[in-house]
Amino acid sequence: MADEALFTVVIPVYNREKMIRKAIKSVIRQTYPYWKLLIIDDASTDRTIQRIRPFQNDKRIQVISLKENVGLAKVLNIALEQVDTPYFVQLDSDDWLEPCTLEELAKAIKKADPQTALFYGNCKFRRKKNGKWKVTKYIRHRSFTDKYDFLQYLTYSPVPRCFRTEALRETGGWETDDPYEGRIMSDRRICLKLIERYPFYWIDQYLYNCRRHRDRLTNKDSKEQRNELRKMVIEYYLKKWGNHYRPVYTKKYGYLKIKRLEKVE
Repeated sequence: MADEALFTVVIPVYNREKMIRKAIKSVIRQTYPYWKLLIIDDASTDRTIQRIRPFQNDKRIQVISLKENVGLAKVLNIALEQVDTPYFVQLDSDDWLEPCTLEELAKAIKKADPQTALFYGNCKFRRKKNGKWKVTKYIRHRSFTDKYDFLQYLTYSPVPRCFRTEALRETGGWETDDPYEGRIMSDRRICLKLIERYPFYWIDQYLYNCRRHRDRLTNKDSKEQRNELRKMVIEYYLKKWGNHYRPVYTKKYGYLKIKRLEKVE
C-alpha cells in the first residue's frame, strides 16, 4: 500500500537506541494503512542503526544514514527532498503516535480547506513509572485566529505536525540561517513561515505522546539560547509583517514570552 500512501511519516533520529523502536512501532500499528515511513539517522554514535535494521525488511520503510551530524532542520530538509506523498508527518524519535493518529489526520484532510498547510492535534506528556508510561500532563492546543495570534503562542509546539508537502516546498522548507543552524526552534519557525500564507487545522483529540526523560530536559544555557533566538524570530516577523506592532516581553519559568503586542501609531 506504500504506492497509494497519503502520508510519509518522517523520524529524524540521533542517538536514540533506547527509544527509536517505540516510535517506529507506533507507525506500524496505525489503523490507517496508507503510509510510508522515512527514518533519517543523523550520524548516531550509539546503537541506533542496529535498532532500526530489523524494520528495513518492510517495503514501506526507508532508512537514510548521514555520514556527518547536521542537525534537525537540515535533516528535515533532506527528508523534504525525498518525500513523494501529499503529506509529511514529523515524529520525534523519542515520542510516539496514538494508533488512530493517521486515520484522524486523513479525516481532517477531507474536511479542511485544500490549501491547509498544517494539521495538528493535542499531546500527552508521559514519564516512565514502575515500568509503564504514565500521563503526567495533557497539552490541549487550540486554533489560531491569525499569524499574530500564533506568534504569541510561545508555549508547547503543536503536535503531531502534519504538513502539506507542497506548502513546505513553496515556502522553502526549514530555516538553517541562524547561529544554531536550525538546531533550536525549528518547529516554531517552520510554522511561522506557513501561517503567513496558509490556514492551519486543529483536531481536538490527543494524537501524540511526548516522552519526558533526562536527555530532553532544558538546561540554563539552552534556555538562554532559546530566548535569544525567540526574540530574534519575533522581531524578524514583526518587521517582515510591516512593523504594525511592538512586543512587550515577560518571562515565565525562565522563558521569554510576549506579554502583549502594542499597536505602533
